[in-house]
Amino acid sequence: MKILFSEEFLQYREQGYPESPERVKTIKEYLQKKGVNEFINVVSGGDENILQVHTEELIRSVKENSFYDTGTPNIPNIYHYAFLSCVSAVNASSFALGGEIAFSLSRPPGHHAGRNTLGGACYFNNMAVAVKEVLKEQRLKIAVLDIDGHHGNGTEEILKNEDGVIYLSLHQYPAFPGTGAFSFNNCYNFPVFPGSSIKNYMEKFEKAMEVIRKFSPDLLGVSLGFAAHRADPLLNLPLGDNHYYQMAKQISGIAKGIFILLEGGYNINTVGNTCYSFLSGLTFPSGIQDNVKKNNQR
Repeated sequence: MKILFSEEFLQYREQGYPESPERVKTIKEYLQKKGVNEFINVVSGGDENILQVHTEELIRSVKENSFYDTGTPNIPNIYHYAFLSCVSAVNASSFALGGEIAFSLSRPPGHHAGRNTLGGACYFNNMAVAVKEVLKEQRLKIAVLDIDGHHGNGTEEILKNEDGVIYLSLHQYPAFPGTGAFSFNNCYNFPVFPGSSIKNYMEKFEKAMEVIRKFSPDLLGVSLGFAAHRADPLLNLPLGDNHYYQMAKQISGIAKGIFILLEGGYNINTVGNTCYSFLSGLTFPSGIQDNVKKNNQR
C-alpha cells in the first residue's frame, strides 16, 4: 500500500475544533508503531487546474480568506493546506490507476465541499477533484464509497449525473449535514438511524456492495472516516474496529485499483487502531484479524 503524507498537514489548527492535527498525527504514529514506516511525501505546488470542480468564486474566497462558515474555520493560509490535500488525493488516485492501493493520510477533509460551498471543515472536495482528474485522462468506471458516517453532500452534488461514476454513502440520518435521505440517478444513499444495531448497518453495507459489484468499477475511491465508530463523539452509530476490518475485506479486490481518502473521525483514542484495522483488511493476511478483534475488545 502507498501511503501519502506531508508534515504540513500538522501545521494548522483551530483551538478547540474537533478537526485537529492530532487526528492525523495519531494515525501516523499508530501505523508506525505497527511497523508501517514508508510514507510518500506530498509535495507543495502543482497545477491549480485540478480545482476545476469548484467555482472561481469559492476558490477566490478560500485563497483570500474572505469566507464565513460557522463550522469551517477561517485559518491563515488555509488555501495552501486545502490545495495540498487535493494534490495528495490526486496522487493516491494515480497510484490506483496503476493497480495499487493508496491511502491519502491528509487534512483538511473534503466531502462536504460543493461546487460553490464549503462546510463541515471541508474547503475543497478532495474526492471529486481526484475523480475528475482521472476522467480527464481516460474514461473509466469509477465507484465512490463514502463510509465517513456523515453524508458527503458535496461529493454527491459534484458527481451526480457524471457518466461512468456512481456515488454511494452510508451515513447517520438525521445528522449533519441533513442530506442523503434518498437515492437518485447515480447516487445511492443508505441512511442509518441513530442508535441502529450493527446488524442493520451491515445489511445496508451489503446492499451498497451489491450495487458496486453490479457496476463492476475499474477504480474505487473510498471516503474513509471514523465518525461511524461507536466511540466517536459526534454521531451515534455502532461500528467497532473489527467491523472496519470486515468492510475492508469485502472492498478488497472489488476494483483493479483502490484509493482511500481520510475524511472525519474525532476520537483521538480510537482513530489509530480503527484506521489500522481498515487498512489491514485491504492489504494484510487474514491472520491479523485475531489482533484486530483483541484490540476491539479492549
